[in-house]
Amino acid sequence: MRDSHRGEAERLLERAVDEAAQRGTGAGVGIDRATLLARGREALDALAASAAPEYEAYVRALDEAAAGDQSLGEAFRRGNPSTALLVTAVAAATAVGADLSLGVAAGTALTAGAVVGISGAVATVVKVTALHLPAANRRAGERGRPGGPEQLKLQWLSALEVRGIRPFLEQQRAVAAAARAARPVARPAAARPAPRLRGTDRSAEARRRSALEHSFGQLPAPAEVFAGRRSELTRIAQWVQAARASTETRPVVVVLHGEPGVGRTTLALRAAHALKDQFRGACVVDLRGGSAGEASGEAPLATREALLHLMNRLGAPREQLLFREGASAEQQVRRLGELYHQHLQGLPVTVLLDDAVDAAQVRVLVPERSESLVLVTAREPLELPADLAAWVYQLPVERLAREEAAELLRTAWTGGTAGPAGAADLTEEDAAAVVELSGGLPLALRLLAPPAREGRTLTDGAAAHPVEAALRAA
Repeated sequence: MRDSHRGEAERLLERAVDEAAQRGTGAGVGIDRATLLARGREALDALAASAAPEYEAYVRALDEAAAGDQSLGEAFRRGNPSTALLVTAVAAATAVGADLSLGVAAGTALTAGAVVGISGAVATVVKVTALHLPAANRRAGERGRPGGPEQLKLQWLSALEVRGIRPFLEQQRAVAAAARAARPVARPAAARPAPRLRGTDRSAEARRRSALEHSFGQLPAPAEVFAGRRSELTRIAQWVQAARASTETRPVVVVLHGEPGVGRTTLALRAAHALKDQFRGACVVDLRGGSAGEASGEAPLATREALLHLMNRLGAPREQLLFREGASAEQQVRRLGELYHQHLQGLPVTVLLDDAVDAAQVRVLVPERSESLVLVTAREPLELPADLAAWVYQLPVERLAREEAAELLRTAWTGGTAGPAGAADLTEEDAAAVVELSGGLPLALRLLAPPAREGRTLTDGAAAHPVEAALRAA
């Protein structure tokens, strides 16, 4: 690791140790900050190995950018100006000789030769400068673009923290806890050990670990028929990386809003699966606030039920899910909210709140003081409270462009096999007709592909909403 990059990695380690101490883990369980930091620095090379692919990509991008950066003087040297100057000198000498052969006075001939030489030199300077300045400006602009050195640096630091530093701090916490448990503790003669409490704690921790490990398996599988949405997925990943690189510990909240059938939930699930390596658990909650509730006739999901579902899926101790008789619904929600935030403090998870309409309800379900990702799907933008300690982004989910719609249609036409080879029987005329009828809605495209493939007519009900037309055709 280069010295300058080691300094950045050490600063990231210091921030993680300080946050662990503030949360009561790592440096707060028997290891002082200086000792833990010293151990982390000793193990830094081993920790960095966990993010080796990202670091290699970052260094390679830096080297490529450095190779492209050159001063104007270097541009002249690399441009081999000697050839241009030689040509200029020959042209000047030829001009002098021609003038003398025609009987022109020697002074006049020399002046004409000097003019030719100066003109050639100036042309060489202008040419090299004109090529150098736009290229330098273009390289400067590319550094911050996706795939540039700055973005790759964020990816490297995120990978180092998630796969290297955090597991190291967890390991140190476990070692300190084991050493503390093995150390004999003086007790009064009447005092007795309480093995049940330690067993209960171990059982609760084992349940949480098991629930988190299996949580991604309980997510709905991403749709096999999927196309487009590359820019939206990239933006969500960049927001997560930017939050991880920040000195503040806050969740990222992305509100994906758009009309029914546009693929909000499909996109959110695709993002949750794509980023699962950066989180320890995941859970989906159907809030039934809009389209789903209207279709099924069910009432919107109560905040209490949503909290219970989240805590159960993310491994909260079972005793926290029980309440004394007589507690009001408001008291239960308030207490559950406190326990929910305590349980997820410092625990990065992905929470998908599907079909939301109530900003106040979403606010309760956002796990503060964690680096979690909360994906909210809604018909309209949700204006969350200004006091919410989170990075909040509004991401409109629009209808697919014609090219993306055609790509999705080809994938749906072949049952999930992308590419033109698998869709040889899909003519351009058929594709254009189906894309036009779908209105660019992914749901309509998925519904229209099977009847179109079977040769059934698609024109009936074409004036209706694209999803309604697709249902009629199906």
